[in-house]
Amino acid sequence: MRSIFLCAVGAAALMAVAVSQAACTDDKESVQAAADAPIGIETSQMFVTVENRAGAPLLDLSIAVQTPSAPYTYLITRLEAGQKRDVPVNSFSSRDGTSLNLRLIKPRSVHATAKDLTGKSYDSQAPWK
Repeated sequence: MRSIFLCAVGAAALMAVAVSQAACTDDKESVQAAADAPIGIETSQMFVTVENRAGAPLLDLSIAVQTPSAPYTYLITRLEAGQKRDVPVNSFSSRDGTSLNLRLIKPRSVHATAKDLTGKSYDSQAPWK
């Protein structure tokens, strides 16, 4: 339980840095970076879809939905190369265990971090559409 908490805190810290950097970039750069990202992220009203574009299996894929109040996270232990996974929006939870409810909260962005088998870190972010 403690390791999950530490992972969530680490992911939240990384997201804060990524959000501040993303706010400073040009829109064209953001669109190009999203297209070239090793972790593809798509959002809808029902699912957050993640795709492994890294070319190797990703381990400990942490997906965080950024909201005005707190991040809601979901952990995928392994995602094979080229694999896509649909994660239901209500599967994301905050630190206190509350599920994400789009009727009550308006997400801003989605941030994903992972490592491959060699320990190389990957990081992607996409705005909520």
